[in-house]
Amino acid sequence: MSETDARGLRAALREAATVLGVSLTETQLEKLACYAGLVVRWNKFANLTGARDELAFAHKFIADALAVARFVRGPMVADLGSGSGLPGIVLAILEPAWQLVLVEARSRRARFLSQVRIELALDNVQVAATRIEHWQPSQLPDTIVCQAVGTLSLILSLTAHLHGPDTRVLALKGQFPGDELAELGERAAACEVRELAVPGWAQRHLVTIDCGRLAPAV
Repeated sequence: MSETDARGLRAALREAATVLGVSLTETQLEKLACYAGLVVRWNKFANLTGARDELAFAHKFIADALAVARFVRGPMVADLGSGSGLPGIVLAILEPAWQLVLVEARSRRARFLSQVRIELALDNVQVAATRIEHWQPSQLPDTIVCQAVGTLSLILSLTAHLHGPDTRVLALKGQFPGDELAELGERAAACEVRELAVPGWAQRHLVTIDCGRLAPAV
């Protein structure tokens, strides 16, 4: 990447953070820019993103993760089906005091996440190369974040062993998930849906599920 392109990338990240009300230090800004570069370089090997370059990845996908950050509660956070590291890598950069576990079953993507951890010196990141339903942490997470994992019903089924009374599940959705909420029946009472205004997205919704309020599955 040329110096001009690098400056443009940092400017785009700074602008997205400002629009979303997120304050970034210069160190955080640099790490986010480096992360975008790693995604693009690894993309052919690990099929990480449809974004054509670092700027496109930052505009849409890093901005999306920044929009979610204020709803995440630490210090123990699990990013399930982490893929390219969204939003887990971004959260780890924003909150160094949190512990982030990136759960990713696909070996190439798990290798990519491990490389990001090393190159960005993210000591608060752990990569678990396993399926969601097989992950058995020693401590239940405070927040579970899921993106493109499946329906709300499937997410609750896959994560049932991770639910504590204070655990919250955050599920990112495009359109308002009315059908998925209806499928949950009484369990939908534990859900809160927020519409997010994210640059680059026509529609974005965040479903917060309070596991302590979940009725037993039928």
